[in-house]
Amino acid sequence: MTADPPEPDSATAERIGELLRSRGLRRMPSRIAVLAALEPVDGHLSVADIHQRILATAPDGAHRPDLATVYRTVTTLVDQGVLHALAAEGGVSTYGLTEKPHHHAVCTGCGTMIEVPATRLSTALEHASEGSSFTLSEQAGLTLHGLCPDCQRRSGRM
Repeated sequence: MTADPPEPDSATAERIGELLRSRGLRRMPSRIAVLAALEPVDGHLSVADIHQRILATAPDGAHRPDLATVYRTVTTLVDQGVLHALAAEGGVSTYGLTEKPHHHAVCTGCGTMIEVPATRLSTALEHASEGSSFTLSEQAGLTLHGLCPDCQRRSGRM
């Protein structure tokens, strides 16, 4: 788990508010809190992890959405294309920002997930699209499964 994010300052809250408005969404405290919790994360978090990050960083008297509110907020942000969902091992969905196109590599040993820049797999996606009558959406993504370097070392494969 990465370090807790700082409480969003006014500049961060304003920038997130502009992002929400650009997507036709109202600026709401729960939406700002969810996006501020995810911004410093280089990867994905579950709804429970997002909720815990919000609770851990919210100062006394600040808006502290309950878990159900965080879940509804995440669902809205996914529906509006601000976040994307990824089903992790064990059926738990994790969520990440959609600002940089990317794919995912998931370790089958420990569950570690890394983001792979879309440009590295763009040729494979183009070939998949050209070789079929299937048109990929803008949100199309790949999830690759394998072993991370730590698990490779533990299994003697490195």
